[in-house]
Amino acid sequence: MKEIFTRYVELYGKDLSRLCLSLCCNTQDAEDLFQDTWHKAMKSYYQYRSGYPFDKWLFAICVNTYKNTLKLSYNRNKLDFTSFEEKEHFINSLPDNSTLTPEAYVELKKIIYDLPKKLRVVVVLKYFKDYSIKEIADMLKIPEGTVKSRLHTATSIIKRRLGDE
Repeated sequence: MKEIFTRYVELYGKDLSRLCLSLCCNTQDAEDLFQDTWHKAMKSYYQYRSGYPFDKWLFAICVNTYKNTLKLSYNRNKLDFTSFEEKEHFINSLPDNSTLTPEAYVELKKIIYDLPKKLRVVVVLKYFKDYSIKEIADMLKIPEGTVKSRLHTATSIIKRRLGDE
């Protein structure tokens, strides 16, 4: 089983790391979430259905771990960098096809982190990870209409905040 997970880490580690960083407020908390996700995936691997894409199963574990761990600091609504290197690491992790400047992207991320957690999670999955409404609904175990409603509410708040600033 160790060989299987070594291969999965090679295949999906970078994408999982980006998801963790998108959900969390700093690299230390993202690293904790990354570790927790792999630990839970290994413990519950017997539940994985081979016909289901592994990355979606893994990302669902990550999102659920994020949602269910209220006590940890990566669920606080702030975007703090403890050092210049951490900020640079964050900026370097941004998608290459972004039309925003790094500074504008950081401001957008701050606005997103001000959203309530249930709105923030759907925004990250939809716009940062490019999941469909159906895939998000399946991951979060909520109706597709709820995902659409949360996305609409979140984008309205973001547009309003961007207009105010």
